[in-house]
Amino acid sequence: MSPPSLPPSSSEEEASRGKPGSASAMAPGRSTSASAAARGESGSAGARAPGKSGAAGAVASGKSVWAEMGVAPFQDGQYVRLRNRGRGGYLCADETGRGVSIDRRREMVNTAWVAQVLETDTNYFVLLRGAYGRHLAVTRAEAGPGHVGFDAAQCAFDEPEDSHVMWWTTPGKNGSVVLLHGTSARLRALRANGRYRRWHRRVTVEAINRSRVTSMMEWEVQVIPMRVERPPYQLRPGGPDIPWHQGSEETVQVNCVVADDNGSTDEQGRGALTLHGRSLMGLGNELAQRLGNGLNFQDITLCIQAGNLAQPTVLLTDLPHRDDPVDIVVFRVGTPGHDRLLFPDLDAE
Repeated sequence: MSPPSLPPSSSEEEASRGKPGSASAMAPGRSTSASAAARGESGSAGARAPGKSGAAGAVASGKSVWAEMGVAPFQDGQYVRLRNRGRGGYLCADETGRGVSIDRRREMVNTAWVAQVLETDTNYFVLLRGAYGRHLAVTRAEAGPGHVGFDAAQCAFDEPEDSHVMWWTTPGKNGSVVLLHGTSARLRALRANGRYRRWHRRVTVEAINRSRVTSMMEWEVQVIPMRVERPPYQLRPGGPDIPWHQGSEETVQVNCVVADDNGSTDEQGRGALTLHGRSLMGLGNELAQRLGNGLNFQDITLCIQAGNLAQPTVLLTDLPHRDDPVDIVVFRVGTPGHDRLLFPDLDAE
């Protein structure tokens, strides 16, 4: 394949992909419409991108607006799966809520990611949110034995300077894409491991140059169709298969806010509870009981929000095996705000 087009300098890269704007102005769902943020519409980060200057010129020249931004083929608000060309299998948000791995179970919600096109002061980037609302990110932790580079992880998005969750793209072979992080001085690509030793499933990031792009760094982006009805929950059986970390009290502090009928939230109305375990059903029943009026779990939909600048993500499985506090936005079924939510059709071919 043709290697990624590496910019000669970070300043020239910013000039070529640069657009005016500010990430700090795009905190979604905090004092605006949480349902719009969950859909990736106006009020959410990246929703402004297609309308910016330069987009019209891209259309006129026959180029994709998203390609012009350096984030193609991702589009804001899409649910996608990323299948690795080198070893097969899909990018998966581990149930620990920390790591990222390869998994062949296509229908799992953990292999579905929400794309968010983010506009910063200088560039456009794509952010990818997993099943637990946390973002695909690079780390400085060296990968374990049998793995190359540094660990990829699931992280919160709290500050405009949190560049470790920001990616850009370049085309790979056969319609695939290479996910890149950094500039020409420190350019790294997301990669799978275990082409031959299949038990090495962790996903990492590796420093690359023009001669080191392999199929393990190439990802086929599969768009997941959307649906208006909430799909069945994917609840995990209990048991010790994924233990809590040593010293954990096996409880989670849940900070929650209820969206009004229009899908907007008010931070003044945020409350807290302590959840024993990680059961989505248990959390939903507890929140429904607190809302009163005879509501049960089926009468609400929960979204999880990982960070001050994060968008809400529909929660379709149990909480991860970590005891960090989580932020939950509650939507009541039958309200206009809930009716505007869209969900991934995980069973669609």
